[in-house]
Amino acid sequence: MTRKTLLIALLSLLCFTAGVYLFFMITPQQTAPEAQLADLAPQQPMLPTSLDAIPLVDLEGNTHTLGEWTQTVLIINFWAPWCAPCRREVPALIALQNEYRTQLQILGLALDSIENIDSFVAEYGMNYPSFIVTNQMPMYSAVFGNHSSVLPFTAIIDQGRKIRYTHAGEISLDLLREELEKLL
Repeated sequence: MTRKTLLIALLSLLCFTAGVYLFFMITPQQTAPEAQLADLAPQQPMLPTSLDAIPLVDLEGNTHTLGEWTQTVLIINFWAPWCAPCRREVPALIALQNEYRTQLQILGLALDSIENIDSFVAEYGMNYPSFIVTNQMPMYSAVFGNHSSVLPFTAIIDQGRKIRYTHAGEISLDLLREELEKLL
C-alpha cells in the first residue's frame, strides 16, 4: 500500500468518524417507544359541555359566550379577510342580519390578525360581531362541525341551541333564507 493510499484511507476514516459524531450530536435523544406513540396521538381540543358555553373573544379582547345571544336563530360564519369566497358572501350575511334582526344573530369567527379583521369589518360595514378564533380553531371546528377546517363555513343553530344546518364553502343569500325559514 502506498503512502498516498494510506493517507487517503486515514482521512476517509477521520471524516467518517467526524460525521458519525456530528450526527449523534445534532440528533435529538430518542425516548421510549410508548412516549413516542403518545406524542403522535392526535390531541383532542377541550370541548365545552353545551353550545351556550362556547367562549368567544371579541376584537377588543373581551370574552363572551354563545349563550349571551338570545335570538331564535344563530348563524356562525367562519371567515378570513384574505379568503375570496368569504369576501363575496359577506354582503349576503349583512343583508340577512338587516332583514331578520329580531329573530337572528350572525356571529363571525375570524382567522387573521386583529388589525386585518378590524380593517375588513370597517371596509365592508359588517353589522354583526366578529370574534378572533385563530388560536382555538380546532375547538371551534370540532364544535360546529367544520371537520375539514374550510373557509368559509357556516353553521345555523336553532333556538334549542342545536346545529340544524352546516355549509362548507361560499353560501348564497337564497340558500341562507331557505334554511332560515325552516327554523322560524
